[in-house]
Parts: sequence; C-alpha cells; structure tokens
Amino acid sequence: MLEFLKESTFKANDVIVRGLHILKRHYISIAGLCFLLFMTNNLSTFLAGYFDAPALGFVKYPLFILFVTLFFGLQLVLIKRAVLLAKGIERTELKNYIPTLKQFVNFLLGLVIYSFLSGVVYLLCSVLAWPLLYIGVNMETISYEINPLLTGFVMMLILIRISFFPFFILVNNFNIFRAGRLSVAFTKGNVIDLLVLMFSLASTYILQLTFEYLGYSLLATLSSVLNTFIVIPLVSLVLAIAYTDMIQEYKGSDNPELFKNII
Repeated sequence: MLEFLKESTFKANDVIVRGLHILKRHYISIAGLCFLLFMTNNLSTFLAGYFDAPALGFVKYPLFILFVTLFFGLQLVLIKRAVLLAKGIERTELKNYIPTLKQFVNFLLGLVIYSFLSGVVYLLCSVLAWPLLYIGVNMETISYEINPLLTGFVMMLILIRISFFPFFILVNNFNIFRAGRLSVAFTKGNVIDLLVLMFSLASTYILQLTFEYLGYSLLATLSSVLNTFIVIPLVSLVLAIAYTDMIQEYKGSDNPELFKNII
C-alpha cells in the first residue's frame, strides 16, 4: 500500500510539473480566462443586488440567463483550451474553442444531476446517522458536523468518478449519460491517483484556511495570492493532462455499462 501511494504521489507530481510548464508558456490565455470567470461571477452578483427590486424583474431574468451562459460557456472554453494545450496544440481556429449548444446543454444537465445527487446523498447520510441519536449523540452534532462531513466525503468520491464527464462531452461530443458512464469507467482503478492529485492541488487552499484560522494574516495572504494566480489557472491544465494520459491507457468500451464500473 505504501509503495502504491508513493507511485500515486510520483504520478501526481509529474502531472503538476507538466501543467506548470504549460502554464508558464501560456499563462496569459489561461489566467485571462480564469479572470473573466471571476469578473463574470462578481459582476452577476453585483447586478443581482442592484436589480433586486420587483419592478426591475424584466431586466433581472434576461441578465441571469446571460450571465449563466457566459459563466459556464467560459468554463467550457477554458476546458477546451486546456485539452488542446495538453495535446500539444497551441494554436487553432476560434470555433474549436467555442462549445456547441448540445455540449453546453449537456454540461448544464450534468451539473443539475450532480446537484440532485448531492441532495439524495445528504438524505441517505441523514438516515444512516439517525441511529446515533439512540446512543446519546446530540442532534446538533449530527446535523451540523457528522452528516455534512459524511455527505462531503461521499460526494468527493462521486466527484472524482465523474470529474471527466465535461471532457467526454467536449472532445467526443457525447451526451451527459454516456459521458458520465465513460467517466466512471475511465476512473476505475485510478481513484487513489486522482485523490492524491486533487489533494495536492487543494493543499495550498488548506494551508490558507489553516493560516486564517491560526491568525497568521501574512501567510494567509501569500497563500491566497498563490491560489488565485497559480493554483486556480493550473487546475484545468492538470485535469486535462490527466485526461490525455489516462485516455491512452484506457482499454474499456466506448459505451460502458454504469454498474459494472462503479467498483
């Protein structure tokens, strides 16, 4: 097990180093897209409060649709850019970066399904935690600590298994259900590798939260800067590199069954 963890750590380090190398050469385009996502999110929040009056509802809803389209559309453009860079394609036509309507709708449907799964998992974890009341565990402890922690752990595992569905939607133009099944089959046997990779990427954010909790404001600020300008732009590249590496090793069906690949 220790040797397997060492190998997983080595793979994660290799992917991150390759991602940093690509990010160094294409920082403006990757970080620029991340900046546009940040600005779109904050501008939509500001305008939502500004147009909160009922009389302005006719303006608010079209703006909501516009910002949803822009925000998620930019995310898909970022993923497409990252995949092309991971494949060594540095320049291509603009149309190759813009998702089609089918791809956009399937991506949104995937987010809706994930949100629905979150609710189902929360309810199931509530049922599983309910017997703790009979052994003296406080209801508030179950509701605000145990259940959220259990739900978060399960959803993290689910997220790892389905994390590549946007890539199958964008690269192969598959619908969400086929893309989801492929992501589950694709990640079978690679959960530890992906868990180590995601933990490595999240380590600076964990450090930031730790420094904020301990009151080390300078170190927290430095960690925040590192997250904003390096880690966040790096994430899409790292996932794209992991996708291109794993797709070369994948020997399964291009239309796999879901339940045969869950475990």
